[in-house]
Amino acid sequence: MEVQPLPGASFGAEVTGVDLSRPLDAATKAALSQALAENYILCFHGQDLGPNNVVDASRVFGPVEPHVTPGYYHPDTDLLLVLSNQMDETGKPLGIKDAGTFWHSDVSYRERPAKATMLYAIEAPDEGGDTLFCDMVAALDALSPELRQKLEGRQAVHHYAQRDKIAAAQGTTKVVSGQTEDKTPPVHHPALRTHPVTGRTSLYVNPAYTTEVEGLDPADSKATLARIYDHCLEDRFRLRYKWRAGDVVVWENMSVMHSATTHDLPPDRGRTLWRTVISG
Repeated sequence: MEVQPLPGASFGAEVTGVDLSRPLDAATKAALSQALAENYILCFHGQDLGPNNVVDASRVFGPVEPHVTPGYYHPDTDLLLVLSNQMDETGKPLGIKDAGTFWHSDVSYRERPAKATMLYAIEAPDEGGDTLFCDMVAALDALSPELRQKLEGRQAVHHYAQRDKIAAAQGTTKVVSGQTEDKTPPVHHPALRTHPVTGRTSLYVNPAYTTEVEGLDPADSKATLARIYDHCLEDRFRLRYKWRAGDVVVWENMSVMHSATTHDLPPDRGRTLWRTVISG
């Protein structure tokens, strides 16, 4: 196994010499977990996986849980969420066509947020449908003392229902049902989180799910978050990942936030990925 930095990027790494369709020994699993902690994103090319392989590969990094939104699970298992702009022979969508087309950290709206997320590309378009990432560790390191002080020791509120307000404004797919909202009340997380393995501290707020910073008045909270997001999304903290069929990408949700770029992807450019959520 070799782990090499992504070309031209300040974070993320490519892993070679690992076939995720085969069982991995304990030493390889430990090395991959360490590599994820250090690099935030791991990419594996040329994988040929079935549903069980993707779930097993995800379990290298922790337990796997179903996504909170039913209706788009893989037919073989509710541990895989299907993201796709394609239809079956009856005209039914194979998956969510434009999932995550906004900046977010997966499952930050749960009391126990996701440690990591894995995506496996079944088909990828030759153009469009990329995934964008933002380095929340580097963004915090470069944050002004004034803004950092506003977050130090404070909790931020996260709420899943916020997601569909953004979807409505964008015209993308809404997925939060009344039943789902009942299961996902607002939760509180530290606005700054320290990694248990590396000791690095990262920003842990995101535009999709963070509704306020506790202890700040509403106007100050809104303005502070807007300034932080403008800072985070500067080019120096960002990475664009171009998908190829057979790619597997796994990332840490406390170290990066991400956004898909699928809302303008035409249906004749197929994009289908299987997604797992790795418990925090």
